[in-house]
Amino acid sequence: MPYVLSIIGVTALFVIGKRKWYGWLLAFFNECLWVVFAITTRQYGFLLGAGIYGSVNAYHAFKWRTRVVE
Repeated sequence: MPYVLSIIGVTALFVIGKRKWYGWLLAFFNECLWVVFAITTRQYGFLLGAGIYGSVNAYHAFKWRTRVVE
């Protein structure tokens, strides 16, 4: 499962690199999956990172969406 989550995260980085605002949403969705992973495997240390990364991704998705017109 962590391999799949890592692949989704790298894919999101590529999409963001292509200046697509929805790359940030993909990254945010990935962090939601990390939260599910952390809870189901009882590896609660992942929750802090997922929360921080998820907040940054949500912020940038909102900012890019309001500024960038495709």
